[in-house]
Amino acid sequence: MADVHVFLAVGIALAGALVLGELVERAGEPIILGEILVGVVLGAHVLGIVDPSGTFALLAAIGSMLLLFDAGYEEIDLDKLERGGVPVAIIALCGAGLPAMIGVATGLAFGYSLAASGILAIAMGVTSIGITARVFLDLDRLDTRYGLHVVGAAVSAEIIGLMAFSLLFTTQQSGASGGQYVRIIGIIGLFFLGVIVVQRFLIERVARVLARFQQPSADLLGIMGLLFLFGYSADAVGLDVIVGGLIAGLLVGSERRFRDVEIREGIVGIAYGVFIPLFFVNVGAQMDPTVLFQFDPLLITVVAAGTIVKIGGSYLGARIVGHPSDEALIVGVGMLPRAGVELVVVTGALAAGIIDQQLFSAVLALVLVSVLSTPPLLKRAINRTDQ
Repeated sequence: MADVHVFLAVGIALAGALVLGELVERAGEPIILGEILVGVVLGAHVLGIVDPSGTFALLAAIGSMLLLFDAGYEEIDLDKLERGGVPVAIIALCGAGLPAMIGVATGLAFGYSLAASGILAIAMGVTSIGITARVFLDLDRLDTRYGLHVVGAAVSAEIIGLMAFSLLFTTQQSGASGGQYVRIIGIIGLFFLGVIVVQRFLIERVARVLARFQQPSADLLGIMGLLFLFGYSADAVGLDVIVGGLIAGLLVGSERRFRDVEIREGIVGIAYGVFIPLFFVNVGAQMDPTVLFQFDPLLITVVAAGTIVKIGGSYLGARIVGHPSDEALIVGVGMLPRAGVELVVVTGALAAGIIDQQLFSAVLALVLVSVLSTPPLLKRAINRTDQ
């Protein structure tokens, strides 16, 4: 029999997200902040109602895919995103590359090995796109030049970070060979080659086939099938399901017929009413608030450097590609949050013995600070630009 105890956690989480989300919105803060705070309270480190590694996490993963699918389908123009390749690369280089360099330097300065310092570099360089995308969507700012640049740079940093972790993890295994490294890179390359094939040759044919079906939900069923297949494929090659969700949204949104049938109306209610709030509750449930009370020099350095260099590096990249200072600040703050991928990386590294508990706690503190500070800071930066 299926474990129905997760229904209790889901019910409490949604009720808490509703109440606290309303309170923070009335206080002028983004609703997402309330959902994350509910997760912190309900998570394993406080009340223990939500298990962020069990069935609840699977429901949250569906929420992450739906969030980025909606962003890709409704708000992001694939042609604009492709044309922004060079600016996106520069922002990613500054916004992820500079923090990664500081991460290596920090790890080595505190006496850690090159491998452990590499893990810190990945954690400091990668961006959690889900949090920023939600704030942009709520404020209707995702389909802007700075919104597209943040999404492109964050996804690029996430892909590179996951690939780097796979390669680094392989180097720590006995008997690792050059063939294993080639295999990791080759599999991810094949994934994106498959995406190009679907875009160029298959997505239009899928739309034509679905148009022949008589059942009213044929388009929605077919598109949701594509979403889950892309989510699975992205995870299978070592990326994240959220990347698959974004790619599915971009591909579906690029097909004229799928845009004409307005399938978003069939998704948005259940997505934003159930699964997407659960995703952010699960983000909060992974946080351990007690790490903020550890006055450890390493922790303070990681949090301070990881915050300042991330915002500063992304700001610098945005200024280089021509953003005015107020938009560059939005890009800087938008690149700040770390959550899903970073936690996967440091948890795997801790289990493999690459890092110790002290470095693990320092990264957790950085994740917690960045996750809680990004929504209000990003909203203020956007409001400042709109004035």
